[in-house]
Amino acid sequence: MQDEITISKLLGATQLEMAILLGINASQWSMYETGDRNLPTDAYELMSKMLEHVQNKNNKALKVHELSTQQQDKTKETLEKLLKENDYQKQTIERKINKIKKKQAFVVARFQLLDYLDQHTHKKEEHPELLKRMKDKAEEKAAKYDEAVLMAHEIKQLVLQVEEKLIKAKQEELNKSLNTDH
Repeated sequence: MQDEITISKLLGATQLEMAILLGINASQWSMYETGDRNLPTDAYELMSKMLEHVQNKNNKALKVHELSTQQQDKTKETLEKLLKENDYQKQTIERKINKIKKKQAFVVARFQLLDYLDQHTHKKEEHPELLKRMKDKAEEKAAKYDEAVLMAHEIKQLVLQVEEKLIKAKQEELNKSLNTDH
């Protein structure tokens, strides 16, 4: 079943809004739209003027242009926000990657120190608890900052770089369309 096009729909108003605008009650308007009743003369004349204005192509073109400009401005603003958010996320992920790399370097140095102390000194007999704690902490950090975590962050970084390119391409596309419209 196809929706029938009513005068209310043509004017972009609900039945209640039309009734209020025309100074009649909702049931009068509803019966007019179904063909069961005529409108009072002053309400009919006002409705005719409204229809004529809405259906005038010049008015439509002006409103569509205004709406289009508003949408383009909103799109431009949205793209700028997305680009700022992307930049923030890229900076955040860069800091995380650098932190992981520093922690990994620390862990490697700690394991090398523990290896030296284990093989070349008598410190393992003098401070066994200290060396055990150092080893446990190194293993804990090694697990927390392993290559898989680093790789996941590097992939996120690549995704953010691609996202940035897409956003900039959309901005360029929008700017071109704005320049051709004017």
